[in-house]
Amino acid sequence: MTTTTEPLPEGPLLDWADEHQDPDIRDQGARARAALAGLRRRYEADQELTAITTEAERLEKRLAELRAREAELAPARPKSKRKTADYPVADVRAWAAANGVGCSARGRIPKKVLDAWTEAQKTENTHA
Repeated sequence: MTTTTEPLPEGPLLDWADEHQDPDIRDQGARARAALAGLRRRYEADQELTAITTEAERLEKRLAELRAREAELAPARPKSKRKTADYPVADVRAWAAANGVGCSARGRIPKKVLDAWTEAQKTENTHA
């Protein structure tokens, strides 16, 4: 004879396991409670993570809107153009190295080096 009963809800089922005379049943009940508690904690964490992600996306969208509006309102910044030298930089450096005049291999050529090179060019051009 088979009787069909509706499944016992988890609370009463766990209570039944807690009070059972068989230690294996009590142990299964304790493990089930621990597993359910872990699942609840994970479910709550996942819900919070979803809420955080949703809020972060909303804030990022709003920030993009604000930055776009700021760009519309802010005055245009002039683009600074690098001034190119009106003298042959490589030649000046080579002349400085050949004549023992201190000049770094990179960066801006100091005015005193440039002035010395200009004078040397004048002297060479007058003797040529």
